Amino acid sequence: MPEAGYVPPQRLFLEDGQCRVRFFSEQDPDEVADFDFATLPVARPLQEAFALAFDAHVGPAGKVKASAVASNTFRLLGYFVDVLLLDEKHPQAPQDLAPRHLTSFLLGRGDAPTAGMAVGALRALLMNVEGLTPQFAAKCAEWVPARRDRIGSRGSYSPVEEKAILDNARKVVRAAAKRIRESREVLGRWREGRISREEEPVLYEYGSVLDMVEETGELPRNKRGNGLAQWVVPHGTVAELTARLHLTRDETCALVLLLVRLTGENGSTIIKAPAAFHRTDGGAGPLATVQVDLSKPRRGKRRYMTAALSDLPPWAPAPAEEGELSARDELHTPFGLYMLALELTASSRRIKGSNRLLVYWVPKAGAGRQSKSIEVIKRRNVCGRGFRDQLSQAAGGEWGARLNLVADEPDEEGNPQRLIVGAGRMRVTHGAREQKPVAQTRETLANIYLRRDKSSLREYQKVVADVLEKEVAKARTAGRIPRLSTADVAGALRDPETVARRFGVTTETMRLLVARDADTVLAACADNSNSPHSTPGEPCRASFLKCLECPCARAMPHHLPVQVVARDMIDERRTHMTALRWAERFALPFEELDDLIRSAGKRAEDRARAAAGQEERDLVRRLLDGELDER
Repeated sequence: MPEAGYVPPQRLFLEDGQCRVRFFSEQDPDEVADFDFATLPVARPLQEAFALAFDAHVGPAGKVKASAVASNTFRLLGYFVDVLLLDEKHPQAPQDLAPRHLTSFLLGRGDAPTAGMAVGALRALLMNVEGLTPQFAAKCAEWVPARRDRIGSRGSYSPVEEKAILDNARKVVRAAAKRIRESREVLGRWREGRISREEEPVLYEYGSVLDMVEETGELPRNKRGNGLAQWVVPHGTVAELTARLHLTRDETCALVLLLVRLTGENGSTIIKAPAAFHRTDGGAGPLATVQVDLSKPRRGKRRYMTAALSDLPPWAPAPAEEGELSARDELHTPFGLYMLALELTASSRRIKGSNRLLVYWVPKAGAGRQSKSIEVIKRRNVCGRGFRDQLSQAAGGEWGARLNLVADEPDEEGNPQRLIVGAGRMRVTHGAREQKPVAQTRETLANIYLRRDKSSLREYQKVVADVLEKEVAKARTAGRIPRLSTADVAGALRDPETVARRFGVTTETMRLLVARDADTVLAACADNSNSPHSTPGEPCRASFLKCLECPCARAMPHHLPVQVVARDMIDERRTHMTALRWAERFALPFEELDDLIRSAGKRAEDRARAAAGQEERDLVRRLLDGELDER
């Protein structure tokens, strides 16, 4: 909570002919910008109405928290104003806005796949305008069809493409680590007095240059201030000397791509990752792990999360062309890469005064093209050369373009095309390879990322089909567990010995089965001490799902309700899991349950489903969630 006497900063400026909204980025407090609505060529009442709506939309209680999104919203409003100016009689006030204006805006976007999304972003802003007519407000509330369906996706990288990108990224990062470590070794010797000025004057002078670069990031200038001091020039240019001890932007891009592939996190999340961490293993192992607090703003209230970065991920063998590398090679594990980045950026972080993991140096950088309607009041990184702790999403693509990699698939005309490198596709690749959600639900991974992944859809479908076929074949080979009918149970009450012999159990076991004292979850167990899933003579410790394929299991009539619930809930989980994970975990029990239920008949199945209550559903949920498994 704010301290006593706190006064919020002014956001809206409408006095003295002004019409400005000041935006404070929630994602980055060091970014502040003014949006000038007086530059919009509309009447003053509309300027003020748009400014008030924009302030509500991007203010503390609004939906927009990032400066890039605020700028995009303002730009879309400018396009909407262009549509308004096409009217013979220009709208003068909010009540003059008509549904046709939104329709014209949508048509003006042409066949752009993002047209629907642009309309959605504009509507979210316009809904905050005071004085709209009911007709225009209703138009703003209309659903925009095909909002995302027309947006194409490049999908994940093929194994060959992925390897080419990661090999190049590792090569860049490994060269950077070697360069910085060698320079630090020379600097260490110089600071310890192990380099003699008399015996090694050039190396001694070079050591003094490195000392200034490491301490301040600056180098001595000549008297005119337009170049390096004369005695520094023989040792290299500003860019060369600074890069001796600090990462460049390209090297930071390579680090980001590697971390995205290793962790599965968003590129923006990695770029803003903190340098602060917690060693859960206390630095003593056996599995080196750091916990890092990350943020994914799109998740809203669930934006903050803690990621555990460990070494030895299962997917990362060392590439043969790089020689004999340990499985703990720092560029093949999340832990190793995080600690390497922490090491290489230590002095850059100190000079910049940043708490972020990735800090790098650029020889020159400007503010970029900025609309006259937007005035940057405060930005995280000043213009010109110097240290940065913020990386644009386009930077990775620019670095990838310079690699000149060729995509596996040709273009529409059959010609080779350049491979587009980006953190977004690399994250989709992580999801396709690992089949595990990261900072997302299993449903989102399955339905949004994997099902739209055109690059690996056919391959993925074939893998899933193969797994399903194997599991179904396994279920048919294993056969159905013995099932006692209602008549069998009645017979066991009259003559347990006869029924027991027919079902291959002892008389005492039959009494236990009928008394329901041998129940597990989906069946009953006739011999808990001789399970094929555990050591003979010891109690069975296998999952209760294994009962469906166990020769010791016996299905009783009173098990049918819970079996029906289990089959229905397993079938329902298809939509909440990736197809491959569902096939691997649930295809076999689903087929076994389906076989048992079919043998009972449709009428018995319907009666069992009606008889099942909340107790059966809770029990099955616990079973499928693994709560009943021995841990």
